[in-house]
Amino acid sequence: MRVVRPLLLALSGATIAASEDVATTASSCQEGQCAEGFGDESSMLQMRGAKEAHVQEHDQQMEDEHPERKGAISMFSGGWAKSGKPSKKQLDASLASFRAMEPVELTLPEVLTKNGAGEYELTLQEAELPTPFIGGSYMTRAYNGKIPGQTIVAKPGELLKIRLKNGLAPGPGTEACSTKDKLGFFLNPDAICELNTTNLHVHGLHVSPEGNADNIFVTLHSGEEHLYEIQIPENHMGGTHWYHPHIHHATASQAGGGAHGVIVIEDPAGSVPQVVEDMPHMVMMLSLVNPAKEMRLEAWGLATTQGIVAEQVLWKNTLYPDWQWDFVSGFLIDEMGNVISEGLGLPPYLAVNGQYRPKLTVTEGKWYRMRFVLASLEQLVEIREAELEEEDGQAHCEYQLLSKDGVFLLEAPRSIDKIYLASGSRADVAVRCKCEPGLQYPWETKRPCQATWNFTASWSPMGTLRKSIELESFTDTLLTIQTNSPTEVAEEPDIQPFKVRRPCYLVDMREADVQKSNKHYVNLPQLYPMKVSVDGVGHVWGHKPTPPLAQVPVGQIQEWHVVGVMYHPYHVHVNPYQIVSMRNDPWYKVGDFHDTIFPTQAGVATLRTNIDKFTGHMIAHCHILEHEDTGMMGWWNITGTEGTSYAAAKSLDPTCYEGPFPDTNFWGVY
Repeated sequence: MRVVRPLLLALSGATIAASEDVATTASSCQEGQCAEGFGDESSMLQMRGAKEAHVQEHDQQMEDEHPERKGAISMFSGGWAKSGKPSKKQLDASLASFRAMEPVELTLPEVLTKNGAGEYELTLQEAELPTPFIGGSYMTRAYNGKIPGQTIVAKPGELLKIRLKNGLAPGPGTEACSTKDKLGFFLNPDAICELNTTNLHVHGLHVSPEGNADNIFVTLHSGEEHLYEIQIPENHMGGTHWYHPHIHHATASQAGGGAHGVIVIEDPAGSVPQVVEDMPHMVMMLSLVNPAKEMRLEAWGLATTQGIVAEQVLWKNTLYPDWQWDFVSGFLIDEMGNVISEGLGLPPYLAVNGQYRPKLTVTEGKWYRMRFVLASLEQLVEIREAELEEEDGQAHCEYQLLSKDGVFLLEAPRSIDKIYLASGSRADVAVRCKCEPGLQYPWETKRPCQATWNFTASWSPMGTLRKSIELESFTDTLLTIQTNSPTEVAEEPDIQPFKVRRPCYLVDMREADVQKSNKHYVNLPQLYPMKVSVDGVGHVWGHKPTPPLAQVPVGQIQEWHVVGVMYHPYHVHVNPYQIVSMRNDPWYKVGDFHDTIFPTQAGVATLRTNIDKFTGHMIAHCHILEHEDTGMMGWWNITGTEGTSYAAAKSLDPTCYEGPFPDTNFWGVY
């Protein structure tokens, strides 16, 4: 059962502006089937028709009162913005999304191709995000107008060239970040600003953080462009990563609102067993959309504008009247001055490759390598297969974990019964599905068959002052698995246990000697102010960078004792880290490598990281993106000679390699 949480403003006596017909229809929908899902098609048509009529009536009234605004434009916080009105095409597309009994086949993101200069071109621009439950589309930010963005495929040793263009108009908080230096939205809402200024982060790649590489200090204003030239090391492990904006104070709004895509670093030939190499790959980009939070972030951005014209304000819905931020009350209001609900009452929802509740057709008994990536403002997600019901035609899938956060397990595969993803996390999972005999007629197996994947998204409300963590959550269907054969087919063989040959920057560090000067205590506090502290010292990252967390020498191993990971997913750029100590957790195991962890059963973790090759800013922050934007970010200053590697790596693992993958068929069965 999906738990619908109306996200309304807590204002005594506040009402949502709507016609009587709309209010009546919405009320009956909440009391009936719509509260559990979509409702039947006729009721949705009635509700949508009433809403459309209200929009038309509202637009006509505004044009009568303000003839100078004829053409569906509205005054908005000192600027002008288009007032959304749905077309028939938009209504038809919205209606299609409500046909839960006819799920649309899942499509994989396009693979981005290079231009004639060998560059990948990405333009951050306005895009439509179709909205389930209430219809219409939200206008948001996305790469090349697609949600998710196109997939970038690269090889170890490649010079990755990405030309990023900012195709957005000047937006909320355009100049506030450069003219103020206040800290934390809890006291000052101007911590959310420059929502249409951007840059690029290649999340998970082991690359330089400086110059034209993975440099989060690059800033692109409206109309500007920048060529990123990111040298991928020759010994980079193949894996799943992603790209998204990382402009401070606007990361949540942009990356959490649709601006994200997948990066796949290909496995070198012969580096994995043949059964893994032969699997069809499926990119599963999960976008956890939180319209209420995105509208609130947009409003906070407007609060920082203070008279500056915002030419482009997003998170408007094409089916509903315009909204604006009221500076006096601090609420969202429509053009009539009525308070409206944030997100128009829409709860968070999860899309797969931009689709809501799609169907995935697979061949029974065949292995697929599914590359899961979660883009989320704050929620973590657990995906499970629904339990078999007492009916025929049911499928059961087997799940074998290969890698997490783009790094193969030390011993793979690992049998799992759920897929756990924190904001920013990835997991490569081998999936094989098989039709099961029915419970009612156990001597018969019907084909084709199907399985359902459900998910639960959980989060702790921002700004909680509780002494213990309390999670809010909702559950829904992610997708339906459908086999494509009416008859039994031969099952592909099991995946035998294997170990990959590892690059030296990913050697097992659990037995390494770590100098005392390289051991640090990292604290991620649950309460305000939001900041990262190291050895008792920390600073809220406001509108200018903080002093470094510590000086760390390149070519050496760091050990961090991190407190607060139950409240804040700890993410580090440049170098992944290894878990060397943690209370027993169902997903995070000692020995695993990550760049983001968010355990549910352990508040403390001891991590080790090999500071390999690259010097400069190694960013560390909470990957609840709103926490990051409001100050919970810092940077380790990597010092020393660029290119230096850990000298004792081969003493820990004699088979590790520094250059290109050396063997065509090295993988170990144990």
